[in-house]
Amino acid sequence: MAQNIKIKNISPLGDLDVPLLGQIVKAGQTISVPQAAADKLLAQARNFEQVGGNR
Repeated sequence: MAQNIKIKNISPLGDLDVPLLGQIVKAGQTISVPQAAADKLLAQARNFEQVGGNR
C-alpha cells in the first residue's frame, strides 16, 4: 500500500498553485500527498519540507 507523506508549504512566495496536485496550497499549510508526489515536491527545497518522519 502506498504511503502518504505530510509536507508543508514553506515558500517565500506564499500560496502556491500546484498543478501536480490540482490545488492551491496555502502559505504554511500542511497537506498529505502520495510518496511519488512528495518526492517531486520535496525536490523543491525552498518551497516544501516534510513534516514528521524520516526521509
